[in-house]
Amino acid sequence: MPLYEYHCPSCESEFELLVRSDDTPACPSCESPKIERLLSAPAAHTSGASLPMAQSMPGGGCGKPQCGQGFCGMGG
Repeated sequence: MPLYEYHCPSCESEFELLVRSDDTPACPSCESPKIERLLSAPAAHTSGASLPMAQSMPGGGCGKPQCGQGFCGMGG
C-alpha cells in the first residue's frame, strides 16, 4: 500500500495515509471526504550512507517536525 500525503480544505489539516487502490480516504480530523492529495518527493536511497537517518540526526530523532526537536525516540 502506498503512503500518500493529503490536505483537508475543510479543517486545514495535513496528514499521511496508507491507501489501497479501491479505498476512498477521508480526513481523520473532520471526516470530510473532500481531501486533496499533495505532491511529495520520493524517498532517496543512497548507497553512500553508513548510518540510518535516525542515528545521523542531531539528538538521535527522525528529524520530522511533528516529533519536536528530533527527539521521537527513533534514534539509536
